[in-house]
Amino acid sequence: MEATALIAGLIGAALGSLTSIGTLVVQNVFQNRRESKRLMFETAYKDYELRFLHAAENTPKIASFPVILAYHQKMIDLIEKDKLTPDSAAQILAAQVEMGEALQKAVQDLST
Repeated sequence: MEATALIAGLIGAALGSLTSIGTLVVQNVFQNRRESKRLMFETAYKDYELRFLHAAENTPKIASFPVILAYHQKMIDLIEKDKLTPDSAAQILAAQVEMGEALQKAVQDLST
């Protein structure tokens, strides 16, 4: 009887430990995802802010925030996949320019 209680206690302790470790791992994964999204959003916003502040020096056109956010998301995805190359960066930049121009055209079409 004592051996059965001892084994049941050890199994219960092991199960409790594994459950705690599993909970910590899941919390850590979701916290890292949330932190990565927050950092990406803040970086994109700072980029937008700097482009707006220096618009007169750069170009008369300023990309909208969603376009800049999509640009940064794609860049981070390439970095995470270890596929960021000059060609892939140029493709993303070209897509950003196309999206910005399409949005500006849509705004002009709505205002006329």
